Parts: sequence; structure tokens; C-alpha cells
Amino acid sequence: MTTDSVPPEDLKNDRESEPATMTSAPPPDSKTPLGPAATIRCIFGGVLMGLANLVPGISGGTMLLASGIYALLVDAISDLAAFRFKRKSLMIMILVVGPALLAIVLFSGLAGRFVLEQRWVAFSLFIGLTLGGVPILLRSLAPVGFLTFVGCLLGLIAMAFLAFGTGDPGAPEGGGSFGGLLIAGFAAGAAMLLPGLSGSYVLLVLGEYVVILTTIDEARAALSARDWAGLVTAGWTVFPVALGVVVGIGTVGVVVRLLLKHVRGLTMGFLLGLLVGAVFGLWPFRMPVPPQVGTMVRGDLIESVEQAEAVKTKYWPTVGFTPTAAQIGGAAGLILVGVMISGSIGLLGGKDPEDDAQAVRT
Repeated sequence: MTTDSVPPEDLKNDRESEPATMTSAPPPDSKTPLGPAATIRCIFGGVLMGLANLVPGISGGTMLLASGIYALLVDAISDLAAFRFKRKSLMIMILVVGPALLAIVLFSGLAGRFVLEQRWVAFSLFIGLTLGGVPILLRSLAPVGFLTFVGCLLGLIAMAFLAFGTGDPGAPEGGGSFGGLLIAGFAAGAAMLLPGLSGSYVLLVLGEYVVILTTIDEARAALSARDWAGLVTAGWTVFPVALGVVVGIGTVGVVVRLLLKHVRGLTMGFLLGLLVGAVFGLWPFRMPVPPQVGTMVRGDLIESVEQAEAVKTKYWPTVGFTPTAAQIGGAAGLILVGVMISGSIGLLGGKDPEDDAQAVRT
């Protein structure tokens, strides 16, 4: 039989069954570097991810979806976690993580001061940004089954415990211990890769958000001034967070695809529960107050006025206050603005992470 007499479908099947070494196209594990378009998307996505992780309510995973590099990054993390050091995976990590870290260092001080000085404004906006991410996960839930409801309930319970079972959510008091920073870094790193969830929100309800952001800004200022002693001091706060973030990202990068593949309904329901329950810890009408003699700050008893005055603002406890009518109206407006912003971003990255990963693998 000649080639001309072979049906086109049979030829297509024969080509697909040939070994990769017999085709002209490079195999999926090729060391071919990223193209210009993918490189630009990685850099852009890294910047967006860094900025998102400074703002509670905006998900770094959503930013990765919006820039079209979610699956690329997750696959690269999975490769490195399995000690498969492919050139392409290393390049993706550099192009994404480098810009993300730069954005965090440059804008951490601004974000930290915003929360410290305008707490009710910031938290109202954060509530809206958080709720605006709900449609992103709702589009990924179909079909909804019993396990989806179970996962959602578990997520709500987890966030309720995080918000109400660990003291004042977002309060700096007690923040800054090595163990607490390590756990916060791990949780934030894990949340960074989950679309719809905000890593910085996790830091906020754990009471480490302001501590970490202001310390990063202090480290940047110390480095600029060549204040090595100040840099070392800041490093004792930054190091456990960075270590926790690396472990958290690496763990999620390996696990997330397995969970979505084998227990998708339960996993997506749990993520939705976490997202909706996030608002439990964002009550806006609280304000930081100077510590008083006889109170505990970061595990130390304040025994004198001088010791109380020496406590940095980022470690001050917070107390509730009765809002005015203008503040209530302003909070409602800011929540609406946050929903619109987060929802608009979600439209850019509305593709399901599992579908995105499949598109890249094929």
C-alpha cells in the first residue's frame, strides 16, 4: 500500500504513536528556553504576584492565572521540589520570583503604613477584595456534590477558628516570635499559589502582617544606609518568614495538582470556605493603642512608662471603637470598590487552574 492510499486519520495516529526522538518537535522536558512572550508574561506575573501578596484580599494565585503562567510556575516548583533541576524550570522561577520579591521590598513600607495609619479604611477595602474573589472559585466548582459542601464547611470552620480562636485578628501584639513567624510564612506561602486565597490575609489574621511588612521596609532602609547592625536585626524577623514561605510554596506546588486531580470537589469546596470565611477576621473598626504598664507585648511584661514608650507602633495592641455614620457609609463604599476591583481581576484570570495546567502539559 502506498502512502497516498493511507487514510489521513491513520497517518495522524501513526505520527502520534512515534517515539519523541523520531519527531521534529521538542519533547515536553526539552531544555529549550522560554520564548519572548512567555518571558514577558513571567516577569509581569511575578510583579503582580508580589503586589498582590502585599494586599490582603487579592490572591497571588489569581494574579498568576491572570498573567497566564499559573501552570508554568506550579510545574516548575514541582520539578525543583523533586530535585529535577531543568533549565526551563529554573528560568521560570527566576523570572517570576525575582520581580515578585522586588515588588514586595519596594512597596512593603507603604502597605504597612496604610494598615497602621488607616486601619478601618484598609480593612474595609480588604473585605471587598476578599469577597470579589468568590466568583473565581464558584466558576471552578461545577458540578457541585456532597464533598463540595463538606469542604466548604471545613474551610469556614478553619477560618472561624483562625479569626476568633487565636485572639484579636490582625493585632500586632504577640507578633514577631520565631515560631510564629515560621508558621505564618508557611501558611502565607501555601496560600500564595491557591487561586482566590490571599497569603497576606493569612499574615493579617495571625497578627504578623504589619510586623513583617514594616521589618522588610526597615531592612531595605538599613541596606541603603549600610547599617549592618540594623540589617542583622531585621534579618532575625525576615529569615523565619522566608524559610516558611519557601517550604509552604514547595509543599503546595507538589500537593495542589494531586488534590485537584483526586479530590477536586472537596478541595475546591475547602478553598471556597476559606475565602468566604476570610471576612471573619477583617472587622475594620479597631485601632492601635499604645501599650500600658502591666500589659504583655511580644511575651514581655511592660513594667515602666519608658519601656511602654519604646515599643514600636507595629507591635501596639488594637481595641475596638464605635464607628460614626460617615465611617459606616465609607466602609460600605470601600467594600463595594474592593469587590469591583477583585472581580475585575478575576475576569482576567477566570480560567480554571486544572484546565490551565492541562493546556500547558499538552
